[in-house]
Amino acid sequence: MIGHRFSAAAETYDRHARPQLALAQSVVSMLPEMYPENILELGAGTGQLTRLVTGRFPEVPIDAVDVAEKMVAHSRAAFAAYPHINWIVGDAQTYWGGDRYPLIVSSAALHWVTDLPATFENIFQSLEPGGTFSLGMMLRGTLRELHELRREIAPEKTPGLTLPSYEETRDALQAAGFKLERRQHAEEEILYDDARTFLRAIHEQGVTGGKVSSGNAPLTRGELSRLVADYQEEFASDGGVVATYETATFLLTK
Repeated sequence: MIGHRFSAAAETYDRHARPQLALAQSVVSMLPEMYPENILELGAGTGQLTRLVTGRFPEVPIDAVDVAEKMVAHSRAAFAAYPHINWIVGDAQTYWGGDRYPLIVSSAALHWVTDLPATFENIFQSLEPGGTFSLGMMLRGTLRELHELRREIAPEKTPGLTLPSYEETRDALQAAGFKLERRQHAEEEILYDDARTFLRAIHEQGVTGGKVSSGNAPLTRGELSRLVADYQEEFASDGGVVATYETATFLLTK
């Protein structure tokens, strides 16, 4: 269950979350000039986006929702000096706060949901008419190097699901009723010291569990050793190894 995986990563997530922070910054930078009465954040996690949003809109009430209980507890403690942030355990796929919001934001979270179209439809219903939704997503090309090697080394253990593509995400947003105002689609290579450091980083973010990252059985010790060695050899660059992150940021209105 995704909540359990990210609960386990609550204390270590931010150590390695450079791509996620960059995506959160993109979500905030895309916002128009506005000053909403309240804000809903979905998939708030450790509060990377929350901190940026409260910096942009000081003292505006934020309902910060995350499915991982330990993430919520961690962030509630870390943001104790911000009483206008209401930390809530809830699932973005079904969350309903009892009223509609003029601004909804989410970054590096909704690519994990099991039913993306239904999630977008729920968010559309949670947004007030004329409201704004700013969304940052990790997409299918993320960690492509790792997934290619896994398929070569243990094809029978290939994960059954993949992250959504850019086209699937865009189409699902439009099908839910959103009007697409702006978009940004990009790929970036992140440099890590070595293959072991890279794998440790994504493990401590909770990324290596779940249906898009693990197969029907764990890699054996031999398979894992080969994965590390092959990654180090095939994806070396500038004194380290690279990993690709494919992202998109959407500015949407209702």
